[in-house]
Amino acid sequence: MRKQFFVLLIINIFYLSVKAQTIREIPVYTLNDIACASYDNYGPVIYFNPNICQQAGQLTTLFFKAHEYAHHNLGHVIQKLWNANNPYVQNWLDKNMENDADAYAVRYWVGQNNIQVIQSWVNTMWSINNLGDNTHLPSQIRATNVVQYYYQLTGFKLFP
Repeated sequence: MRKQFFVLLIINIFYLSVKAQTIREIPVYTLNDIACASYDNYGPVIYFNPNICQQAGQLTTLFFKAHEYAHHNLGHVIQKLWNANNPYVQNWLDKNMENDADAYAVRYWVGQNNIQVIQSWVNTMWSINNLGDNTHLPSQIRATNVVQYYYQLTGFKLFP
């Protein structure tokens, strides 16, 4: 019992110290995605591809950035590292974390009173019609989920 308590205490201390760190944004032109949350030798980082960001546009990129910050702020990156050797946990974490990060980004931009960012992201996700991958649902499903979450959160339609 004491050992479990000690392990939980260490995890909480580590998690809280990580949350207090500054999240750096680093451009990587060879990244095959718009952005991803990770860690390097200096702490939490968001890598982003400036070319893809430029193609996506400023508003859509802002939503993606909030999504990546969510992975850090919600502890997703730590959880993935902690469970790296368990494929069953990884698959469950991946799908749930992506939905949670999208919802976090919606809450963030609603809190900033800027629905144009959310609208831009939804329009982009509808138009690219990406089929998804091991971690992400297809883009149109994600867009539909965000529209529904926005309505649940605010009681208003995202596109009046």
